[in-house]
Amino acid sequence: MLKIERENNRFIVSFFEINRLNTTISKIIEKQLVQLLNENGAELLLDLKGIKFIDTSGFNTLHKLHEISNKYNSRLFLTNVSLEVKELFRLLELEDAFSECMYPGKVAEVVK
Repeated sequence: MLKIERENNRFIVSFFEINRLNTTISKIIEKQLVQLLNENGAELLLDLKGIKFIDTSGFNTLHKLHEISNKYNSRLFLTNVSLEVKELFRLLELEDAFSECMYPGKVAEVVK
């Protein structure tokens, strides 16, 4: 479900065979990813490649991760955000809430 690579304080998280961030998936990944962001100064690169839909609980999970990253002086980056998901951010008026952590390019471009 999740592939997590660690490089010092940087975690690169990608999804395996998942194209929807829904209630079931969100609850599972939230527990794992919150723990990663609890490390002071950690960076979490969440690769959304292949994710075509996010429901309310998925957005709530992203919001919680964003809040925790701010609380622990960590950083959350969203990469490979599909056009479908960008449109959902826009429709829900959330693009500004996540603008500082969204990267249009691939993980490799952010990791430089």
